[in-house]
Order: sequence, then structure tokens, then C-alpha cells
Amino acid sequence: MKTKYALLAPALTVLVFMTVVPFFFSLATSLTDYKATEPDRWRFVGFANFYRALTDRDVLTSLWNTVLYVGSAVTLEFFLGMAVALLFSRNMRGIRTIRILLLLPMMTTPVAVGLMWRWLLNTDFGIVNYYLNTWLGMNGPNWLGDESLAMPVVVLVDVWQWTPFMALALLAGLQSLPEEPFEAAKIDGASSWQTFRHVTLPQLRSVILVVWLIRMIDAFKSFDVVWTLTNGGPGLRTELFSLRIYRVAFKYWETGYASALSWIFLIIILLVASQFIRFLYRETAK
Repeated sequence: MKTKYALLAPALTVLVFMTVVPFFFSLATSLTDYKATEPDRWRFVGFANFYRALTDRDVLTSLWNTVLYVGSAVTLEFFLGMAVALLFSRNMRGIRTIRILLLLPMMTTPVAVGLMWRWLLNTDFGIVNYYLNTWLGMNGPNWLGDESLAMPVVVLVDVWQWTPFMALALLAGLQSLPEEPFEAAKIDGASSWQTFRHVTLPQLRSVILVVWLIRMIDAFKSFDVVWTLTNGGPGLRTELFSLRIYRVAFKYWETGYASALSWIFLIIILLVASQFIRFLYRETAK
């Protein structure tokens, strides 16, 4: 018994110092005006940082950008992923090779994805504008510098990378469904749409909720792609909440305020996730 705990002690020690200690340290820091550039300054301010966050226009803008980004990207990924999953659920020649190729965007690191698309959409030497000019005879827009195009471009890049995840997860759910309900629907003369709406979707509801939850949490944390693609610009048009926290912490060095923003972000994600989990338990209990 003692040997078992002795072997677990190093791992538990690392876990405590890497997770638990920073967790409570950030909570304590969020209640102070601590700045990393002034380590001797440590004044307790209570919930002043949280109140400041709720009245900070830049913070509210980044929060709205995050909601818009997550809602648009995850919704598009779901519908496209469902379409791809339904297509690939059929027996087709070379389907295994296609499924393997579908994994390539997911396997690419976010920084590489951001840099790749930044080069493709570059106004001076980007291949997208080159072919628009060559084939259509039109000057390509400033994809990443135009305020009306920057956010849609960021969303589409995320869709390009993570639609395969949605497709593969939903495909696994489709392939796990029992055949009897589909055979009964076919005998009753149900159309393809009726079968999908009244047979496939109800059985796939739990899988859909789990996939949505995973992608929403991951999308809320997005940083790498947006940072390398637009750096949050133009202006604050594509600055997500994660980028705002980074700027406050490592550009303005307001560590206490950044900690408060991090806790607000955590609370928002927990609230969203708890609603999804509650709905999921309600569906599985039926």
C-alpha cells in the first residue's frame, strides 16, 4: 500500500503544482491590481477587475466577436459535416482512402493553417487573388484587411479545418445506429427525407449534442489560427476573447485584470457546457 502511494506521489505532485496551484493563484490574482512589470505592487481591489471587464468596450467587443465566431463556425461545421457523413455512410469505391484524406486538415497544426491561409489570401502574391484576376479578370479584395470580410474568412478557415471532425464523429454515430428502424421505415414507404427526419435524427441526437459540445468548447478557446491569420485585426474586428486576455496579460502586463478576464471566460464556458450536458442527460433519460 505504501509503495503504491510512493509511486503515485511524483505524478500527483506535478499535477498539483501544474494545475491546482495556478488555479487558485489566478483566482487570488484576479482580486488584485497586480502587474507583472511591478512585482512589488500587490493591492487588493476585490471585484473591481470584474466590474471593469463588464464595462470595458474592448472586452465586450471581443466577447461578441467570440460568440459570432463560435456560433457561425460550429453551425456551418455541423451542417457540412452531416452532409459529408451521410454521403460517406454509403458503400462507395475508394471510400476508405477518402476518409483518410479527410483527416489531413485536422492533422495540420493551427499555426500552420493560419500561415497557409494568410499566404493564400495575401493581396500581393496570394494564389486566390491571382486566379481571380487571371480567370475572372477581377481584382481580388483585401481578404484579411477588409472589416466586412475578415471575420467571414476566419470562420471559413476554421470550418475548413474542423468540418472533418464533425463529419467523422457523425459518421461513427450513423454507422452505430440499428438497421431495424430504417427497414421498417422503408417498408412503410417513407421517403429519404422522412427517414432522415423521423428516424435518423432522433437516434443521433445524443451524438449530435456531444459533438456540438466538444466543438463549441474548442472553438471558444481558439487562438492560434486567428492570431497568425489576422492578429485580431483589422482593428478589433476579429479579436476573440482569448486574444483580448493575451493582450491584457502580455502587452499591457495587467496580470490581475487578465486573471479576472480568464475567470469570466471560464464561467461563460462552464455555463454553456452545463446547459448542453443537462440537455444531453435529459435526452438519454427518455
